[in-house]
Amino acid sequence: MADDGLKSELLLGTWVHSHEEDRGERQVYRRLDFEFPPSRGRMSFTLMKTGEASLDTPGPDDRSRAATGGWELTGSTLTIDAPGLTGRYQVVALSADRLVVIPQEEGGKDGR
Repeated sequence: MADDGLKSELLLGTWVHSHEEDRGERQVYRRLDFEFPPSRGRMSFTLMKTGEASLDTPGPDDRSRAATGGWELTGSTLTIDAPGLTGRYQVVALSADRLVVIPQEEGGKDGR
């Protein structure tokens, strides 16, 4: 994990995909305490200070499926390497409660 521009500590913690807020290629993620509208399942990932990442995705039977991997931040490029969410993402907005990214290469999709 590097901090070449963005405050990487803002990225730490769990982010949940708020697909209702996506616009074009921009994917929006919110914290767990955000009041999401009802959904059959949401992808979420947790970024840890150690450089580890964990991922939870809804499975075909709506039960959550977990995976682990790693992450790093270089400038405004977030790279995640975890089964189900491997890719590079340009961070276009980051605050304590909202993360907006644009996938930069194939594999930067959450399977929706």
